[in-house]
Amino acid sequence: MNWKFTILSVFLLTFYASIHAQDLLHVKKSEYLEGDKERKPAYKNILHAIELGKKGKGFVNLAIPSLKEAYQLNSKNAELNYNLGVCYLISGPRNEALTYLKSAQKLNPDISEDIYFLLGMAYQYSNDFDKAIVQFKINIELIQQNNYKDKRELIALSEKRIDECKNGKQLIDNKSGKEIELINEVNSAYDEFNPVWNGSDFYFSSRRGDEKNSRSLEDQKFYEKIFANDTSGNIYNVSVNTPSKTNLALMSFIDEAPIVYLGREGNGDVFFAKLLKDKWGIGKALKFINESRSRESSVSIGRNGKEVYFISDRKGGFGSCDIYYCIKEENGKWSKPMNIGGDINTEYDESDVFVTKDGNNLYFSSKGHNSIGGYDIFRCERKESGEWGRPKNLGFPINSTDNDITYFEDETGRFYFASERSGGVGGFDIYREKEFLNKVDEPIILAHASIQEVPNEMKNEKMSTPEMTKPIIVPDIPVKKQPEVIEEIKMKEELVQEDFVYRVQIAACKKEMGPKDLFQRYQGGDVIEHLYVEGWHKYTIGGFPTFEDAAKYRDSCGVHDAFVVIFKGGYRLGIAKKTGGVK
Repeated sequence: MNWKFTILSVFLLTFYASIHAQDLLHVKKSEYLEGDKERKPAYKNILHAIELGKKGKGFVNLAIPSLKEAYQLNSKNAELNYNLGVCYLISGPRNEALTYLKSAQKLNPDISEDIYFLLGMAYQYSNDFDKAIVQFKINIELIQQNNYKDKRELIALSEKRIDECKNGKQLIDNKSGKEIELINEVNSAYDEFNPVWNGSDFYFSSRRGDEKNSRSLEDQKFYEKIFANDTSGNIYNVSVNTPSKTNLALMSFIDEAPIVYLGREGNGDVFFAKLLKDKWGIGKALKFINESRSRESSVSIGRNGKEVYFISDRKGGFGSCDIYYCIKEENGKWSKPMNIGGDINTEYDESDVFVTKDGNNLYFSSKGHNSIGGYDIFRCERKESGEWGRPKNLGFPINSTDNDITYFEDETGRFYFASERSGGVGGFDIYREKEFLNKVDEPIILAHASIQEVPNEMKNEKMSTPEMTKPIIVPDIPVKKQPEVIEEIKMKEELVQEDFVYRVQIAACKKEMGPKDLFQRYQGGDVIEHLYVEGWHKYTIGGFPTFEDAAKYRDSCGVHDAFVVIFKGGYRLGIAKKTGGVK
């Protein structure tokens, strides 16, 4: 499988397992039908979608149409809303998840143990960072109070995402001023990435295909191929003599010789490509880069061919995938690969390295540093000493809360990259810097100007200059600038007042309870608060600042099946502990 999508798959597998996507929530037939027999065929679609979810993340996108059809007939089922939200978080577009997850939580606050983590993700993908932070903090609080052992991993994930949201809050207020645009002529409903210019041809990778093409077992997508867009606007598949069921990607060129990545499931190396009539063939392997037990990829050449940078998951790195480099020595041979170091590589994954030809700027994608979500694109500047400076996040709008990868600059300095953000054509799409031409759309008008001569002191000659009797009308002229970058700054810990309140719930029923029924349940003197939540009458007592205080009261109130619930700002969040009763 392609190195890039192997990395993304590791992330998705962790995410996938953490939200129980392999086992979408069961939807009760009686609650979905609710007496409407016409919904029976749609209920079969729900069962089919759940079975697709069990097959793996590559089938999740296939489950969405069936769930949506069922949703059209009954949008008030909490489990159905939850399943739709989860599917969109996994397969995208991820901004679609928020509506369904909010509905699921509103219909049933106790829908799942991870609902607040999922809501946090959905708010983050919508750039609503403040609300996302609150949801992640609630998730941490509930896991700690309820001792959800199978959800402990969500604490670290929530803390990481809280940091990302704080980064996002800072960076979104300091946008670079750059504008980007989709390259409509090359993007499709499939994944497109790896933009590379060579001469007049534009190359890119795509996972488009038809039914006769093989699919990856990992994610059920077509294997990656190389495509080109020529000067006539024609898009064609670059034919390469390679084995079937392999991913093929163009990395870069060195002296007009293309360097390609060839990978199978879980493995991959880089090669020179050679021209065989109208076809490319796999040439010599870059043996000084490739290692038999690791995956090497994303090769970029800098300093006029004297440095090569690449990605590898070999042992001894700072994270799963690190940036390495080799230097061409005086004898013309390449040095042994060296890790670029811990100031650039992180405990998280780095990918998609690109270095400018002059070797002064290094770009790469990373989930570490001050990322705002997924992979962000970073830039390092070369110091006078030859060392690389600190990585700087390129910020909005280049980066997003989704995955942003495969940065590339052409000969003019215009940049290109791929992003999985919402609003594209499908999956990963290729974006480029929106270009403004330095030209005047309307002529400059010099109204009724008379000419007089003034001395030219530099050459002791005379020159003409206009004497204005009316103002000059000059239109705004947009000027192309170099990309601005945002300095990575350590932020102080933000104080967020959570205002959690714990209460003891003594009863919940569909029909309202009378005084006698309540007295049979509880014979104390405290005030009983009556709440009506989505068709349920719920009765709670007290308002305690800590769970321990509430649990102590729960055990002494005389109601054997009472339990603690948690509120924030007067809103019931859910059960704070599953079990309770009189000690």
